Amino acid sequence: MRRITAIPAAAAAAAALMLAGCATGSDSGSGGDDTTLTLSGWAGDDVMPKIIEQFEADNPGVTVEFAGLPWPDILTQINTELVSGTADDVVVVFPGNGNPITAQTLAKGNFLADLSSRPWTSSYNEANQTVMGADGKVLMGANNFTIIPATYNEQALESLGATVPTTWSEVLQLCSAARAEDKVAYALAGLAGGTYNYFAFALTATLVDGPNPDFAEQQAAGEVSFSDSEWGTAFDKYLELLDAGCFTDDALGTSLELAQQQVARGEAVGIVTVSNQLGDVERLAPEGTTFVTAPLPATDDPSDTVLPVGLGAGYGVNAKGNVDLATKFVDFYMSNEGMKIAVDSGSIFPSAPVEGFEPTPTLAGVTDAVQSDKTAAFPDQTWPNANVTQVFLDELQKLLGGRTSVTDALAAMDTAYNS
Repeated sequence: MRRITAIPAAAAAAAALMLAGCATGSDSGSGGDDTTLTLSGWAGDDVMPKIIEQFEADNPGVTVEFAGLPWPDILTQINTELVSGTADDVVVVFPGNGNPITAQTLAKGNFLADLSSRPWTSSYNEANQTVMGADGKVLMGANNFTIIPATYNEQALESLGATVPTTWSEVLQLCSAARAEDKVAYALAGLAGGTYNYFAFALTATLVDGPNPDFAEQQAAGEVSFSDSEWGTAFDKYLELLDAGCFTDDALGTSLELAQQQVARGEAVGIVTVSNQLGDVERLAPEGTTFVTAPLPATDDPSDTVLPVGLGAGYGVNAKGNVDLATKFVDFYMSNEGMKIAVDSGSIFPSAPVEGFEPTPTLAGVTDAVQSDKTAAFPDQTWPNANVTQVFLDELQKLLGGRTSVTDALAAMDTAYNS
C-alpha cells in the first residue's frame, strides 16, 4: 500500500483551478502492466477488501494494490494526482457536480475513461446516468444509494420516554426533553467534512423539493433562485433548532468522529448524516446499542416529509491509467456479484436490484420511503459548479456562527450559482 500524505489547503485550491482547464498530467499514468491494478478508495472501508479478494480470485495472477484515503483529504488528493498524472488506475468519484472529484468536474479535464458502453449502465435511468457523467457519457459507477435520514439511538430515546419525531413540533419537543436530561437531540459536526450540510439537505428536501419537484430544473433555467425560494424557510428552521439548543454545544468546533461518538454513546439522541456513515456509528456504540432511522420532518404534516436520496460515491477509471484492467474491475464492482458482496459486507442500500437484499435493521426505517416517490436528490449534485458547494458550506458555517444573515447567505449562494 502506498503511503498516504495530507494535501495542504493551498494545494486544494490549486487543484480546483487546474481542473477548470485541460488535463496537464503525463501520459504515463499509474498503470504498470496487465496484472497490477492500483486503486484509491476510502480509509476504513470494510467492503472494498472483500470485493478485491473476489476479483483477484476470479482473475488469477492479478494483484490489486489498495490505498485507503481519509475524508475529506480524499477529495484533494485524488484531484491533485489526476491533474499531475500520478493517480491510481481506479479512483473514487462522486456523482454530479459540487466537489473536486465529481464526475462533471473531472469531465472538464478528460481525466476519466468513458464507461457508457458497459452493460451495467442500462440498469440506471436517465436522471441517474446524467449525474454519473457529462455530455452523454457515463464516467463512473456507484453501487449504492446514499440516504440522509435522521438516525436515533433507541436506548437514548427510551431514557427520555420519547419516540421518533414525525412532525416539526415533535422535533422541537425532543430537543427540550433531551436538554432536560443533559443531552442534546442531535449531534452536529460543524467542522469541515462534518454533518452540518446534511441537516440543511434534509430540511430542503421537504420544504423546497417537496412542493416543487422541478426546482432544480427551474433554477438551471433562471426561473427561481435560492433567495426567492423555500431555501430561506429551511435556513430559518435550522436557526430555530440552533436557538432551541437542539445541537451539540460548540458544534462549529466538533469533528465528524466526535459527533458520531456522541450519538453512539447516547450523549446525543440522534444525528442527521449520510447512510454510509451509520456503520461507523454502530461500531463506536457500546454492545447492545441499537439504532433506528426515519426521514427528518420539517412541517407538522407527516405527509409532507421527503427523504433525501442520491447516488453515492463510486469509482471511475483513470483515462491515463491501466484502462482495460481498471474497466474490468469497475464492471465487477457494479455487477450483481459485486453488489451482493457489498450488501453482505456493509450497510449500503444498493443502487440496482440485488436478489435477496434485506436492509440492515438500522436502515429498515427508511426502506419504504427510499422506494417511494417521497424522495429528493441531493441539491449539490445538480449545481453547475463546485464553487456553489464551497460557498454553501462557508455561508452555512457563518450562519450557524451568527456571522451572517439568511438573506446574505442565500445571496452569496446565488452569486456563486450564476458565476
